[in-house]
Amino acid sequence: MSHSKKSSPDQHTDSKNSGRQRTPWVRLNSSKVEQLNSETDNLVDISTNSRFAQWRRDYVEQAHLEDADKEGQPADQQSQPQPARTPRSVRRWKGWVYGLATVIAVAALFVGVVFFSPLLATRTITVQGASLLDSSYVKDQLVPLEGVPMTRVTEDQVADLVGNQEVLRGVSLEARPPHELVVKLHERVPVAVVKSDDAYVIVDDEGKQLRTTETVESAGVPLVDGGTDILGTPEFTTVTGVLAALPTSILSQVSEATADSTSTINLQMVDGTQVIWGAPAESELKAKVLMTLMESVGAEGAVTVYDVSSPLVPTVK
Repeated sequence: MSHSKKSSPDQHTDSKNSGRQRTPWVRLNSSKVEQLNSETDNLVDISTNSRFAQWRRDYVEQAHLEDADKEGQPADQQSQPQPARTPRSVRRWKGWVYGLATVIAVAALFVGVVFFSPLLATRTITVQGASLLDSSYVKDQLVPLEGVPMTRVTEDQVADLVGNQEVLRGVSLEARPPHELVVKLHERVPVAVVKSDDAYVIVDDEGKQLRTTETVESAGVPLVDGGTDILGTPEFTTVTGVLAALPTSILSQVSEATADSTSTINLQMVDGTQVIWGAPAESELKAKVLMTLMESVGAEGAVTVYDVSSPLVPTVK
């Protein structure tokens, strides 16, 4: 189809400015491209200042905002692939890595100082609780621990060095930085002594033989009749149970304890008086009654026998 060409002011302007780039013009919703008449046809300027260009810029900006919002949503709620890691997230990730590396380095330094550094090396060993064992002997046994960091010394190691397991129930340690190690001995408690040939053997409530002594008086605990043969028998367990129930003030006055059977126990005191204890039942109550009788009636010095076999109805002679 041919069209007549008409001159227009715009065309005259374009002809005068042939060196200037011409802005294109198109008909909207046209099914084919044809030459347009700027005077009779509806023309739209698609330059950068047109409505279409402004709409496109707004659309692109809105799309960028939606992508930014999707970064904070769970993966299953995003319809588009995750955006590339931003420089800010990369810096945060690097900060976590550096922080973790710093923590590991500090922990390694701490372990090295505590467990391997000579800053906490053992220089002085103090022994406490030695009664049956000689404290000087114990110190000599612990010489191999000198120079070892206190944090690396264990209770089992100390117990093995001290030895005398028949006397020791166990040990406990206390570190006093920078260089003092306190070793606390938990010895077995002597409760009786039994005669063995020409010597006397000090034993605890389980019948463990702790050490020997030449006299009963030097042992400081009551003599149990029957010799070493009584150790481990029910009679021995009964007697030592009674002795363990006595307060220290009374136990120190007992010179000998006998048990004709598990229900007949007698105590001989150092002043010559006798205590009929009877069965081991109610030993704590009997001990309290005996103490009261000795402090009241016994103070007069005329008592020879205390009978607490029936603690609610005690008698004296």
